[in-house]
Amino acid sequence: MTIIDNIVVILCFAGILGVGYYFSKTSQDMDSFYKANRSLPWSLCVGTLMASWYGGAGVVGTVGYATTMGFSAFFIWSIGAHAVRFPLALWIAPRISVKAKATIPDLLRVNYGKPAAVLGAIAIVVTCLSIGEIAAVGYVGEGAWHANKFVVAIIVVAVSIAITCMGGLMGVAVTDMIFFFLMVTCVSAAFPQLFFSMGGFEGIKEALSGPAPEMLTAFGGTPIPQAIILIVLCINIYKDPPFYQRFASANSAKTGKRAMLTCFSIWLSFDVVTIMTGVLIRVYDVNLTTQPEVTYISLIVGTLPVVAKGLFVVGILGAIVSTLDSYYLIGGEIISNDIIYMLRGDRPLKDKVSIRITRIASVCFGIIGLLTAFRFARVYDAFLFLTSISMTLLFVPMMAALMYDGKKTNVAGLSSMIVGAVVWIVFQYICPITISGIQIDPVLIGLPLSLIAFLIGNRYGTDLNAQRRLKGM
Repeated sequence: MTIIDNIVVILCFAGILGVGYYFSKTSQDMDSFYKANRSLPWSLCVGTLMASWYGGAGVVGTVGYATTMGFSAFFIWSIGAHAVRFPLALWIAPRISVKAKATIPDLLRVNYGKPAAVLGAIAIVVTCLSIGEIAAVGYVGEGAWHANKFVVAIIVVAVSIAITCMGGLMGVAVTDMIFFFLMVTCVSAAFPQLFFSMGGFEGIKEALSGPAPEMLTAFGGTPIPQAIILIVLCINIYKDPPFYQRFASANSAKTGKRAMLTCFSIWLSFDVVTIMTGVLIRVYDVNLTTQPEVTYISLIVGTLPVVAKGLFVVGILGAIVSTLDSYYLIGGEIISNDIIYMLRGDRPLKDKVSIRITRIASVCFGIIGLLTAFRFARVYDAFLFLTSISMTLLFVPMMAALMYDGKKTNVAGLSSMIVGAVVWIVFQYICPITISGIQIDPVLIGLPLSLIAFLIGNRYGTDLNAQRRLKGM
């Protein structure tokens, strides 16, 4: 990175902070701060959905994972992850606004009572730490500047916190749109030069057919246990809170659906670029002697011209910032408007107090994330770790609350969540199961047991929805 490139990076981020400051003037109450006055147009919905999903894990992490999975990363993970979003866009996401106040903890409270809602809220807050994104920052710092990854991560986390605290959702959405454009443009523009420098498809085939032929097949590059967990975790999106927040903040339900459907073609096309890039990194370093995420950044920065490499780094870091600020905002909202709200006996906080708590929570999220992010070998390992926790604990009761209109008792919801959490802890830390040298993710054990606990628990306790219907008669 030259002095000019560094100036480009500084100016871009200064401009982004200026955008956040501009919207701070219009984000003075809870509806504007958390929901952008429910006025997001189609364009901003597309930009913020795209940018929130493709952070460090979606770009740098995908490149790193594709160096070991090869083409199977597309056929197993990418197609599966995007295919399951059609029902989310068309039928499921709009239902949360009908059944609750557009937050997952409130959905749990309405159906299963406060204990289950508080437990679910805590699980969501943990995922909002977004430690995979912070880990990706470190690799970008090493690859671009050969800098200490912790120092670079501190700077990017500070920028993310600033955007969250100043502009609320509208500031986040507008900066997401800017980062979305830079990310897609710069990452895609850097791909052709890398592709042809490695000899194109013929070069890939020649380099990998001997040492790693499984990389060239649709399913061979991924071990069966890993493939199973990736397929299961594709449905994690159904309990991902930013998607529901974006739908609730759109200027109409139709706008949210159209934005989500528009994103599908962008997501699939962009995955082709990132996964092929991962395969090219494997061609460059067949034996993976260096960290592939760092190799990726170093290669691109080393080949792009001045200014372009600065914009590329802004695009990559911007993707990370756009994910961090989205989850920090969601996590802070859940703490103030769900957890504290319920602990106060369903007494809402004043707008200024709620926003202040969210800002304090954002700082805490950043600190905790910095302390834990670099304990994983790959960016995607950190992402899958948090996803596995929340999936095991939340998926069954949440899907039942959204899609099943029959009897659902408070015991069913709470027992399902407790069993899922306990099983995850036991098989993650106490007695992990390993097959062919690969540890089986506890979510594969916890999900069916969570469902069984729900079905058994549904025979006992109180159907809160039935009680409400009786009171309304």
